[in-house]
Amino acid sequence: MVRLLLAAALVLPAAGCRKREVVADMDYDDPKAAIAAMESQERESWEMPDRIVRSLPIPGKDAVIADIGAGAGYFSRRLAAEVPAGTVYAVDIDDEFRSYIENNREDWGTPNIQPHLAFYDDPALPEKAIDLVFVANTYAYLRARVNYFKKVHNALKPGGHLVIVDFRPESTPPEKFAPEPKYRFSRDAIVGELAQAGFVLEREEEYLPHQYYLIFAKQP
Repeated sequence: MVRLLLAAALVLPAAGCRKREVVADMDYDDPKAAIAAMESQERESWEMPDRIVRSLPIPGKDAVIADIGAGAGYFSRRLAAEVPAGTVYAVDIDDEFRSYIENNREDWGTPNIQPHLAFYDDPALPEKAIDLVFVANTYAYLRARVNYFKKVHNALKPGGHLVIVDFRPESTPPEKFAPEPKYRFSRDAIVGELAQAGFVLEREEEYLPHQYYLIFAKQP
């Protein structure tokens, strides 16, 4: 559940080109209610956030990580705990989420979270500065995804990784956390689009009940 973007661009994977853009309105009238839903303990039972973080290719305690679609910092705080000498950019477009993270990061024991406001089609990350880009439950909301992830590619250091955790079209997760199935992407569509952006699938985890967990390496 994120508010990173309000539009999903659907792609015709076989042709490798965009057919048309379909608007998926995922805006929240009440950001505080959205934050409460994101922080729901029920989420841990099916999303397994701690296990997800333990499976990530984090190169060291001083790594720099970007959490795209950070929302209220559900994953950002867990990532930050893994890199106490590093930095986690909590990337989102919503100022309410930025304020929430700024007001709580000290209490979480993760002052190394840096809220980072971005744009609909640009993560606005520094070039060749990031070790790992983590994108959970957000892929379907990104616009012009190939170009977006080319910018992600430019932000990664040599040897950096991109991780996508997202809902399978046929899965039945709790409704408030996932977009409608028509806005979700198949594994092959994600792999194909990211290949165009300069990434190759390196590894896949298969323990999540509703989501893909795809780990991509940056091609030179």
